[in-house]
Amino acid sequence: MINTISIGVITIISLFIIFFIYKYRTTISQRTNLIDIPDKIRKFHTKGTPLLGGIMIFSVFILINIYLFFFENLDRPDVIILFNSSFCFILGLVDDLKKLNYRNKFFFLIIFFIFFLNLEPNLQITKIYFVTFDQYISLGSYSIFFTTLCLVLLVNAINLVDGINGLCILINIILLSWLFFITKEGNLFYTVMIISLFYILLFNFKNDLFMGDSGSLFLGCLIGLLIIHNYNNYLTTINFQVENIFIILMLPGIDMFRVFFQRMLKNKNPFSSDRTHLHHLLFDKILKLNTVLTIYLILFLSPIILNFFNLIKPYQIILIFFIIYTFIIFRLYRYKN
Repeated sequence: MINTISIGVITIISLFIIFFIYKYRTTISQRTNLIDIPDKIRKFHTKGTPLLGGIMIFSVFILINIYLFFFENLDRPDVIILFNSSFCFILGLVDDLKKLNYRNKFFFLIIFFIFFLNLEPNLQITKIYFVTFDQYISLGSYSIFFTTLCLVLLVNAINLVDGINGLCILINIILLSWLFFITKEGNLFYTVMIISLFYILLFNFKNDLFMGDSGSLFLGCLIGLLIIHNYNNYLTTINFQVENIFIILMLPGIDMFRVFFQRMLKNKNPFSSDRTHLHHLLFDKILKLNTVLTIYLILFLSPIILNFFNLIKPYQIILIFFIIYTFIIFRLYRYKN
């Protein structure tokens, strides 16, 4: 009962904070220069749009942690997640303001992750369990390097899906919901974060604000660390296999690698900007946001649902998805050309 009341109170305060920032979005964005200006190349919105979604969800995150610190419990991994996610938010905020070079952004991400991961072994991937082969792989001294690589790739993948209204927020809502469902813990944290993201989504759909890099980097880091933390906690009890994690992150991950590979084949910088991501290709063909989001979310959720109900084996899900994804990309490019 107490926890339910706490969830209700924290949720109401969180929604009020979001509404307050939304109400004064024009003043805040003008004074801070957090405005996304359309360039008619990659950004086709009609007016300068406040980049305040990240500030909204980060404010909620801080509020939740303040409550947990004073009234419940914050253990060492929670504190490390708090600080690391905060640094990613700040880095994203600076990127929104100054447009950081990708080299600088990746440099700081790597430094942050290595520093904080060294402080907490429970946030390091030390061994991997493959259910397909019923085998464990111990990473030993490579655990810090491997964990940092995984986090950097995930943060970048989440950042890259923030290309059309609603997509990044919806993906993060699904990821947080998945974590909540499989762990059955963190009632207050996950509930308040998910409800808050749905509220921000309404304003994002109205084209009144964007998440910005502050939001996508923060959420990518937060979700990555939460996945690792839960992976380590449940690995020995329910064999939290790596295939499950791969399937939940498969679509944004494969799409990121495909785009990087295509750019390198064309002798382009893999981190350069273009409109070759799946959501861009779909949008350029369909031109209806709701339809694009529906198609993307069906592709994103179908493997997760198949895996959850154990309808077919994980490796079969991955193989089938890869074939379907390749076919869709081929058809979209054929239409485009």
